[in-house]
Amino acid sequence: MEIYLFYIILLSFFSNFVVYLFYKYYISKKLNYIIIKLKEYDERLGKIVSDKRKEKVQKKIQNEIKSYNSTMYFYSFMQTALLIFIYFIDLSLVVFRMNFNVCLPYYIPLISIQYNGKYIIPYSSFIIFILSFVLFTPISLRRPKII
Repeated sequence: MEIYLFYIILLSFFSNFVVYLFYKYYISKKLNYIIIKLKEYDERLGKIVSDKRKEKVQKKIQNEIKSYNSTMYFYSFMQTALLIFIYFIDLSLVVFRMNFNVCLPYYIPLISIQYNGKYIIPYSSFIIFILSFVLFTPISLRRPKII
C-alpha cells in the first residue's frame, strides 16, 4: 500500500510538472510577447492628453487589443485544458490500477467504514490522488506576474 501511495504522489507531481514545462518552453514566451504589446498600447494611450484624441486612437487600436487579449486567454485555456486532459488520464490509471484502502485508528463519520474491527476508507487511492493533484496544481498553472 505504501508503495502505491508513493506512486500516486509521484504521478500527480510529474503530471503537473509536464504542464509546467509546456508552459515554460512554449506558452510563456508567447504570453510575454502579448503582454509587452498590450503595455505598448497602454503607454500609447497614456501619453495622449486630449479626450477626443484618446477616443480616436482607442477606436483605432481596439481590434488589436481585443485580438491580443483573446490570444492570451486562448493560451491560458490551452494550459488548463492540457492539465485537465492529463488529470483524467492519471485518474483512470489510479482508479483502475492502484486501488487500495487506508486503515485508520479512529472512525470518521461519512468517510470511513468499519471492517473486521478496523476503520477503513474505501477507494482511498482516489482521495489521495485528488489531494495530491490539488497540492501540486500551483506548479502547473503558472501565469506571468502581470496577469
